[in-house]
Amino acid sequence: MNLTNHDMAELSKIAEKAAIEAGHYIQKQFDQQYEKRHKEGGDSLASQVVTEVDIQAQKIILDQLEESIIGYDLGLLTEEQEDNQSRFEKDYFWCVDPLDGTLAFTEGRSGYAVSIALISKAGDPLTACVYIPDSKELFSAILNKGLSLNGRPFKKSKSSDILHFYYDISLEKTPYFNTIKNELHNFAINNGLKNLKLHSGQGAVCNAIGVLKSGNGCYFKFPKENRGGGSIWDYAATRLIFNEAGLLVSTINGKKLLLNKENTFMNKFGIIYTFNSTIKKFILQLYKQLTK
Repeated sequence: MNLTNHDMAELSKIAEKAAIEAGHYIQKQFDQQYEKRHKEGGDSLASQVVTEVDIQAQKIILDQLEESIIGYDLGLLTEEQEDNQSRFEKDYFWCVDPLDGTLAFTEGRSGYAVSIALISKAGDPLTACVYIPDSKELFSAILNKGLSLNGRPFKKSKSSDILHFYYDISLEKTPYFNTIKNELHNFAINNGLKNLKLHSGQGAVCNAIGVLKSGNGCYFKFPKENRGGGSIWDYAATRLIFNEAGLLVSTINGKKLLLNKENTFMNKFGIIYTFNSTIKKFILQLYKQLTK
């Protein structure tokens, strides 16, 4: 089936309502007592932590999405539930991360969000919403219809004189972390910027949103052999959000970031979110330099 503009608008509203409701629940649990355990995930602690808050937030979202799944014959992929492969059978599927940044949430820090996207079988997002509970920010996008923040058109940040580098804490354990920092700092100075500012400890969704709001920033993950590197649900919504904001997102090789691969882990591809093409070109060159 082909979704009309009206269909996508209706589905976007459903996702927004679900994200906000789940986000309100999540924020009420902040600093409260809840069960925390480890699950099978990637090779980083952040991908292995799950709480009863994740599970309940997912239930809230799926209760809201259930009618649309039946009515529009949609598939489903969600972090805290086994992949039922419906995403390969249906024309479109909901992709849900009920609580991205669980580690930040459990450690009492900002950097967590709710992410919901509608993805085509080909792997392209059609609608996307991200709700950040502690700041009450709702980012919402529909393909070719632009990006909104709390119901108003999103205004791209003015260019910053600081280069903001968002990264996962696991990057600090790699042998090339210091080289990356030094090269980005040199890039900033050589391009007339005042300095490089580092941001870590957030989930993938908030890292991407950080770049979006930075005025001059980047977030990237190099490919690796070990399972991890983020999963489809980590990037599903923010890919469309970046596209509709006129910013850049791709694999680390500069190719389109497709979101319906057989393996939900993205470690084979790597990802890159950047504010402009100059930063992107530099990071692509840096990756080639470090992996020669």
